Amino acid sequence: MIKCQKHLFNLDDDEYYLNCAYKSPLLKKGELLAINAIKKERTPSYLKPNNYFEISEEIRKEFSKIIKSKKDEVAIMPSSSYGFANIFNNINSNGNKAIVVENEFPSGYFSVKKWCSKNNIQLEVVERDKLSAKEWNKKIINSIDSNTSLVLISSIHWMNGTKFDLKEIGEKCKANGTYFIVDGTQSVGAMSMDVKDFKIDALICAGYKWLFGPYSMALGYFSSKFSDGIPIEESWMNRTNAQDFSNLTEYDSKYKPMAGRYNVGETTNFILSPIMLNGLNQINSWGINNIESYCKKLSEIVINELSPLGIAFENENYFTSHLFSLGLPDHLNLLSFKNILEEKKIRVSVRGTNLRVSINVFNDEKDINKLVETVKEFI
Repeated sequence: MIKCQKHLFNLDDDEYYLNCAYKSPLLKKGELLAINAIKKERTPSYLKPNNYFEISEEIRKEFSKIIKSKKDEVAIMPSSSYGFANIFNNINSNGNKAIVVENEFPSGYFSVKKWCSKNNIQLEVVERDKLSAKEWNKKIINSIDSNTSLVLISSIHWMNGTKFDLKEIGEKCKANGTYFIVDGTQSVGAMSMDVKDFKIDALICAGYKWLFGPYSMALGYFSSKFSDGIPIEESWMNRTNAQDFSNLTEYDSKYKPMAGRYNVGETTNFILSPIMLNGLNQINSWGINNIESYCKKLSEIVINELSPLGIAFENENYFTSHLFSLGLPDHLNLLSFKNILEEKKIRVSVRGTNLRVSINVFNDEKDINKLVETVKEFI
């Protein structure tokens, strides 16, 4: 198991940052790489044609290791909504309904809703009500049938961390010829992801959370179902002759193979790309299993200390160690408690009726104990 990695970040000693699901802090090395990249912008004469492509290929390779895909199945984008736009631009209706879950993240929800309206498809929202996580997952799986065109779901629920049975959902989708689309933003980089084993057709991740990347950069996986698709923009960089600068007007109608066609124009953002690549390299250096184990160790302290006080947590099989909510008693004012936490420089988020805590390898027992102590005082 790895030890606390706070020394790799510029976090203030008197601040308790338990909010990686909001935005990850910047790695020290990523900061230096970005500063050096800005300095290089002073003199563009150093740039050679290969510099426009090399770092992007490295990003695709490192991300593919994290999600267990091929490098050529990865695309670089500016946002999750950009990725969803490419996905829905290439899905034809083969049923009469699409499925999302209750309180899905807006980027995914509105993308599905727009596609349904355009294709006269019913949008079915699978609500949780008062069901357990196990019962909710069963309800989602039972909703998928031969009339289901697609399912879009987050890998874990972004508001409270509830796990979804991605493997079972993926198998049910495959059996019914249903597209399986996953928003991995709140778990990829902190929790194991295997797009092949889970039968995922497309997966999109914003880069600025668990991937330690910059804002305005996202990464996506596109399965073979999308290999011959039409991207939403016609970037010159996504053509097979793009590296031959002297012959770009020998217009090549062929896109780069597989997911390369979905890369955003000006793919190699010379300032942001080094941050993104550094974050991916660091995650692969730590190892996803080690990150999971480290977060589990910290989250167990919270559970063991607060459960006896009546604080509710998700069932063990559906609990996510890096992102979870504190089930405070109903009579307590959530926003008032959030203000108390802010006064003590304990950074968490309120999402709906959830007090969301999200931890990573830069946290330590001091951070966790401060949260626990404050909750006990408030209770």
